[in-house]
Amino acid sequence: MVSANWPQGEIDIRMDVYMCQAQQKWNISPAEGAGGYLGEPYFKITVAGTDRALAAIEGGELVSVPSFTGAPEQLWRIDQLADGTWRIMPKSIPGTDEKMALSAIGSSSATLEKFDPSSEKQRWIFNNP
Repeated sequence: MVSANWPQGEIDIRMDVYMCQAQQKWNISPAEGAGGYLGEPYFKITVAGTDRALAAIEGGELVSVPSFTGAPEQLWRIDQLADGTWRIMPKSIPGTDEKMALSAIGSSSATLEKFDPSSEKQRWIFNNP
């Protein structure tokens, strides 16, 4: 299993052309017992086949943490936008009360930024490989 060789702590998040690699496969599922918003549950986003979870960290950045704990920075709001794409927002970001959305930076990184309705870099499409 590839994930056995991954570092034990936090791992930075990066994007790349989809190559069906282990770190590029993510599961999105309701976070049991975590509450929700506007008729939807909060979601957890984990690397497929692991408990490694996507988390917001101070400064509006993203990491993969070793395990999902249900902490607010590991809970995600996923809203469908009018054009059929999706906005992904953490429940909270350590060190700030500002609301931010998952945003692409070029073709190799992701970060959190204030949502800009006119930007395509914060509109996500979900597909099965």
